[in-house]
Amino acid sequence: MNKKIIIIIAAAVVLGAVGAGVYFFVLRDTGPAPELRIEHSIGEAFTTNVKGSSKMFVTNMVIVVNADKLDELISTEVNTIRDTVIFILRDLDEDDITAEGTQTALRQRLAAAINEALEIDNVVDIRFSNFIMA
Repeated sequence: MNKKIIIIIAAAVVLGAVGAGVYFFVLRDTGPAPELRIEHSIGEAFTTNVKGSSKMFVTNMVIVVNADKLDELISTEVNTIRDTVIFILRDLDEDDITAEGTQTALRQRLAAAINEALEIDNVVDIRFSNFIMA
């Protein structure tokens, strides 16, 4: 074969490989990285009286954080977390508990309050495993 043809073929292969590498490592959109979400139990169920009522409110929940290495903080501050949650739950009346959208609003309120109490911003959600007024 002619040397020019071999050089042209080799150059085409190298350029193709470089182009593929640039696309794969630089230009290709892999989408956003999945957000880290770790659930932490904060102990037993919360049981409190319902404001202005003879009823009781019981709920279990976990907090969801977006950072690892918070295990120690959460375990050492579990009483602060529980106190923060109980303070908010004790202020709920029957209408608050039964209103549409209560759980969503309460998730946001509790996450913000726990973040403030722990001086972090890593609590991103609250998950309820039960939500009972009796």
